[in-house]
Amino acid sequence: MTPSGDASAFDKQLAEAICDLQIPFYIKFSPDGQKVLYKTGTNPHKGKNSVSTLWLASTTEPGSSRQLTSGKFQEGDPEWHPSGNQVAFVSDRAKPGESSAIYMLRLDGGDAVAITSADNAQDIDSLAFSPNGETIAYLSADEKTQELKEKEEKEESGPDVWGEKWEHARLRLVNVASKETKTLVGGDRHISDFAWSPDGKSVAFFSIANPNIEEAMLTGTTICTVNVETGKVRDLCKVPNELNYLTWAPDGSIYFTTGTPDNRDTGGPAVYTVDPAAAEPKHAKIACGEHDHAAGLSVAGGKLLVNRAVRFNNAITELGGKDLFQRDTEIWAWDVFVNPDSGIPILAAGLSDVDTPYEVFIVEEGKDDIKLSQHGKPLEGRSFGSCSELTCPSADGEVELDALYLTPTSKATENGTPVEPLPTFVIIHGGPTSRDCKVFDGACYEWAPYILSKGYGVLLPQYRGSTGRGEKFASYSMGGQGKYDYADVISITDNAIKKGFADPKKLIVGGWSQGGLITYLCSVRNGLHGLGWRFNATIAGAGVCDIESLAMTSDLGSTFERELAGGDAIWTLDRHDTRNRQGSALWEVAGAVKRSRESGEPVIPPMLILHGDKDVRCPFSQAEGFRRALRTHGLPCEFVAYPGEGHGIQARRFWLDMFERVGRWCDLYIGPGEADKLATSVDEKLKV
Repeated sequence: MTPSGDASAFDKQLAEAICDLQIPFYIKFSPDGQKVLYKTGTNPHKGKNSVSTLWLASTTEPGSSRQLTSGKFQEGDPEWHPSGNQVAFVSDRAKPGESSAIYMLRLDGGDAVAITSADNAQDIDSLAFSPNGETIAYLSADEKTQELKEKEEKEESGPDVWGEKWEHARLRLVNVASKETKTLVGGDRHISDFAWSPDGKSVAFFSIANPNIEEAMLTGTTICTVNVETGKVRDLCKVPNELNYLTWAPDGSIYFTTGTPDNRDTGGPAVYTVDPAAAEPKHAKIACGEHDHAAGLSVAGGKLLVNRAVRFNNAITELGGKDLFQRDTEIWAWDVFVNPDSGIPILAAGLSDVDTPYEVFIVEEGKDDIKLSQHGKPLEGRSFGSCSELTCPSADGEVELDALYLTPTSKATENGTPVEPLPTFVIIHGGPTSRDCKVFDGACYEWAPYILSKGYGVLLPQYRGSTGRGEKFASYSMGGQGKYDYADVISITDNAIKKGFADPKKLIVGGWSQGGLITYLCSVRNGLHGLGWRFNATIAGAGVCDIESLAMTSDLGSTFERELAGGDAIWTLDRHDTRNRQGSALWEVAGAVKRSRESGEPVIPPMLILHGDKDVRCPFSQAEGFRRALRTHGLPCEFVAYPGEGHGIQARRFWLDMFERVGRWCDLYIGPGEADKLATSVDEKLKV
């Protein structure tokens, strides 16, 4: 394979190819295990609306994947009919971006047929066939009244009173043959997920008081069942958190995942169960969360399977039993089929590595993997890099820290390590409840493969608060922002330097969301660690520089952000209590400037700030605040606002813009032949 090399110019062709990669998001085996049905989409979207494609492949034939749908519409949630001769899916093909309906498609020919109203505007979510295939259950909110539609069209809507216009998701049933639809559960409940009972007589569901994004973390989630025939609802138990992966297993128990303990969202996710037949049902934790986290649940061969994330690895495990599959990478979209005759399990999964984009594979123990797809063909012939695991103790000696170092092919030895210490981009993941893995898009917005193509190394630090290490490791983030996470990034970077991977004179740090928060801190504390190196420049994406203000401005300000802050917000603290400023870089700008003037050494390096101007998670005002601080002190900054974008950047044109800017920032401050930008006169940087 040909290395991509290092080019100082913007490689638009490569950036476009990365943007346009089809990524598998959802995979399902056919009832007989002979085929797989899956959905792909690109991470950014080109036009006004995002689109996705459904695919079908034989599980025994390499490269057999073929398109089922055109790829012109948003089509997802594909499910097999129990007969195996047709599939159901959700599509907006009637009015792209404005409609949502369930369609049935026979695999022996013919067009897809809508079985719910093709003109409905409310999104349909989480469809599932009943065990006998006669009925599909799904979630959707009530359609708006004609009067309300007319007012909105005339822009004559009344005042927006908090709580009066909430759109509660209802649990509905549609008869596949007659297309008759009925609401099974409505009322003052917002339903976030559901699962059929094994006998098809009942449906379990998660009930939340309202659809406000914070409600589950404020007032909890009730696990309920409803009798399909009578509509009678039974509340089983209430869990003080948001819940995921609702599954009603063949053993009769209901399973789900949530944090550890169950009232924390940032602890390592674990598996919980509740017995719906008990007189007084209570939920209990039964697996994961100590040294790993539960990344998904599924049923195959009559058993409950758990996708366990363990540091950089993943394992598909029988609940209370053995690991069926293990990979030293992330098992992304996945499903398992168990041969009813031999009892042998087969895995279908989206897999990738640092050098190869995601493809759909069939995995069976003792046999070579079968690659069904060719979604990475546009990058065929390119070699990006290799991956090394690095470990080191934390500065306080409490834990062992992990990191991945990605070495560009053009600068690697035969064993994949750098031929010499490399100019390095330290990319910090967000979350903090997230992790990096040995995958193609292991860093934000797939910056890693593009940066590798330019000949720079990439360091991915797994700071305390990351997932895959269990409750204790994840819980460091609660009240630890600006303390443990920042210190760990410094320790991991220093370790990469000492082991000869990273060049201490050519370092850039950046990240998105929580990664942006830590980047701001690395900027104002630059060089204060006393280890003899500094960051030449920084790139803060959708970051936070004032944690206190999140309580008032973030969509999760009184729940998730409050939990990260240690459990307190402004309205629960004494007026003189400033503990929440521990991770707030904005409060450290003046001190950094003062130290720089007194010592004659630069502290805050040149900054590239990227932020969506409609971000409600880490609001745009965070970036504006830091820009104003830098401008006040005459410090260099390139400030980029992406119009109409939220916390995650969606538009393809903005992805291309980020590739160009991030690549240029690396060329400018750690590129070959460039003088150390930190040697710039402090007087010039600080002139007002």
